Amino acid sequence: MNRRTMPGVLAVALAVSACSAGSPEGGDTSNLVRGDANTVNTGTAKQGGTITYVLERNILNWNPLGADIGVATQLVADVYDPGAFVSLPDLKTIELNKDLLVSAEQTSESPQTLVYRINPKAVWNDGTPITAADFDYVRRASSPSTCPTCEVASTMGYENISSLVGTDDGRTVTVTFSEPFGDWKSLFGPILPAHVARKLGDDGTPEGLAKSFNEGFRYKDSFPDWSGGPFMFKSWQTNQAATLVPNPRWWGKPVTLDSLVFRIVTDTSQEVPALQNDEVQIINPDPQVDLLRNVQALGGVKYQLVQGLRKQMVLPNLNNPAMQDPVLRRALFTAMDVGQTIGKTVGQFSSDATPLRNRIYVPQQPGYKDNLGTLGTGDVTKATSILTDAGYKIDAGKLIDPQGKPVPTLTMRYIQNNQILQTVCQLFADTAKKLGVTVDVQTTDSVGATVTHQAGKDFDLFAMGWIGQTFVASQYSQAFKTKAGLNFGGYSNPVVDDLLTKALAATDESKVAEYLNGVDAQLTEDAYILPLYQVPDLLAYKANLVNVRANGTYYGPPYNGGEWGIAE
Repeated sequence: MNRRTMPGVLAVALAVSACSAGSPEGGDTSNLVRGDANTVNTGTAKQGGTITYVLERNILNWNPLGADIGVATQLVADVYDPGAFVSLPDLKTIELNKDLLVSAEQTSESPQTLVYRINPKAVWNDGTPITAADFDYVRRASSPSTCPTCEVASTMGYENISSLVGTDDGRTVTVTFSEPFGDWKSLFGPILPAHVARKLGDDGTPEGLAKSFNEGFRYKDSFPDWSGGPFMFKSWQTNQAATLVPNPRWWGKPVTLDSLVFRIVTDTSQEVPALQNDEVQIINPDPQVDLLRNVQALGGVKYQLVQGLRKQMVLPNLNNPAMQDPVLRRALFTAMDVGQTIGKTVGQFSSDATPLRNRIYVPQQPGYKDNLGTLGTGDVTKATSILTDAGYKIDAGKLIDPQGKPVPTLTMRYIQNNQILQTVCQLFADTAKKLGVTVDVQTTDSVGATVTHQAGKDFDLFAMGWIGQTFVASQYSQAFKTKAGLNFGGYSNPVVDDLLTKALAATDESKVAEYLNGVDAQLTEDAYILPLYQVPDLLAYKANLVNVRANGTYYGPPYNGGEWGIAE
């Protein structure tokens, strides 16, 4: 298995198994697959064949640790770039990647010390052994002290490392921390080949390190020619497909497929026809009523529909003056009726869909707690009083702020071609109108351009998804800490910064949950982010495929792509 567990990016503490989501009323569920999340659809594969998996976004950056990483890059990297631990579909099991490592354990608490023992068979596809140098390259690139200009998605944990030493010809890696880091299993997921980095510019200087990481591993005009997993690249055509073939140096369980293709299909409406015509064999689209019914009607196709860590939310942009007053945000979020919104969107095909009352945990997780108060309740009367008590007034249907100025029109965006999010935004706009606020609903064709506030793509409010990780302290520190890399809304609160620092250092899961629920409660007090619901995860595939299963985390179904095959 070739799986990694990097902290969340657009993108957990212990969780329970993913549960099956309901189906639309009247839908045919005869081809719905149920079973244990980690073993469902297990089978023996025959030798040969090709499986094509749909990616809904083009790939612009091949560096799986880069700050501008996209979901599509992660999905492909699952099958060629190894990491220390494997996050399984049940959302609670964090398993050692036994292909890469013989063991990984904490051997001391003071100072915190980790020892990784690399599988002696582990090599890159050119025969170069995987060693401590590869772990150290990731450490150097991910720590601001050694690479201040490396554009890395997460520095969490790496900045706490005081030393990394390789022994036993580099097959044993000893990591020592200056400060404790509870989410240590999130580190080195994935690793990158140090010998390739040298070819890409890493000459031992901070400048060379940054060149190799920011430019080299992006492969903007080509594709990675290295692999430490079951597959390696054969070809890549931008906006078309990546074709991978078995890695002849792979030391793990033999691959049965002749090739694995990741095909770009950006129009969701074309995915089911492509599956029906056998142009692709696996799709993993956001479910919608008509799409799911079309899947249910297909012969020779199975599907899984589970609740995972994907969440839908409304993100306010605190960088824009219009959204900087927490009173206005609190009123807008209190007036929004999340239950009604669910009934008109995901509730039409998922009977398990309920209002999400926590930004960090989902109901299947032990840490889940309702911290939202009046937010999301649809209480327009309460919302109006929140405004008037703060000096706002509604004059001729227009909200006037305490300084006597009309509240400007707010721009609310959603990703194009998503009918559910269009409905979410329109319902939000209709509700805001009751408070005298005009919301202009617009699409965006680039989530990355929007969350990074690029001209013509910026927003006041953004209906966007967040895909969870198994390491919540690391992920949400990146999302909520002041000036953190994934803090797309510009939020800052010293109380939250302190709670997140404590959560990162805690090794007791109950303490982590206590700190993170404190974070969530403060976010409610500051009216930052309105969580809506869990997004059901739909995976549909040809009925003759084995070992393909839904994974409701950021990494998706290809987490075990090396085991995929066609039934005997």
